[in-house]
Amino acid sequence: MDITLLKTLLKVAALGNISKAAAVLCVTQSAVSRRIKQLEDHVGKPLLIRAGNTVTPTEDGRFVLAKAQQIINLESQIIDKLSDKECKQRISLCCTPSFGIGRLPAILSAFMGINAGNTGLNFVFNMPEQALEGIENGQFDLALIEHCDDLDLTGHRSYPLPDDEMVFISTPELTPPSPPPTIGEMFGKRLYLKNESGCARRFLDKNLSLLGHSITEFNDIVYFDDLQFILREVLAGKGITFASTGLVANELDKHSLYAHRMAGFDHFRPCTLVLGRREPSADLISFINTIYISFGMPCPSTFGNSNAYPSESYHF
Repeated sequence: MDITLLKTLLKVAALGNISKAAAVLCVTQSAVSRRIKQLEDHVGKPLLIRAGNTVTPTEDGRFVLAKAQQIINLESQIIDKLSDKECKQRISLCCTPSFGIGRLPAILSAFMGINAGNTGLNFVFNMPEQALEGIENGQFDLALIEHCDDLDLTGHRSYPLPDDEMVFISTPELTPPSPPPTIGEMFGKRLYLKNESGCARRFLDKNLSLLGHSITEFNDIVYFDDLQFILREVLAGKGITFASTGLVANELDKHSLYAHRMAGFDHFRPCTLVLGRREPSADLISFINTIYISFGMPCPSTFGNSNAYPSESYHF
């Protein structure tokens, strides 16, 4: 039995609404419905009663929910126990790919440059849904999420970071920056995206719908699950992409690539730091402080003495 199905059932039952659960899990409503049906097919019983937009558990559903919570609790206990045995100074982080590629290398270099080599580090790139699931079950100490959709962070210890800017990116030869191109001109270019369900695609869909457009209006879309490959193709003038400016900050500074902002688009998406269930260790506080320094911001007092590692010691 897939534990993700159990977690989805728990979230739907807690919120009483498939649409709300989909928003929290950062997946589509149809994906949530498929998970519930898959679980119901597996156990051979209906688990939810649907009445309009509201869902309530059946008697069998209440039984499965109780057992599902026990399974989730056991999973957390296993992770907690083995993590404590494995490494007392371990930091486990999950972040979205654009943050991991655009910002994490400099943060990691600064952190390792001033800390002794006695900290175990584990980094995973994943979607916001998986990041939050990992926070909930104790897999991750920290998550850095750039929101592609609205997320309900109720119950999480979350802290805002500066918004991330998402724009169309191309070479100046392919799409001259002046006069500013229209969305209609962008439709005529080959568009490179990481995948069909990724944050960039979902954020682009949201903006296009605000203007009464659809991604199907692009003449040519290439999905390739490698951001570095996509950036190489864009640098070669083979097409455009819709991505974070943080991914191509150096290229934008050198004017080898240009950022194109569309009238009517909301180009900024929230970026949030989410703290795990365990109280942060001294090493984790130091790592969090490094993150805030990289943004030129003071570390929140919640994390302890943010002056323990002066900003002069870091170089970004």
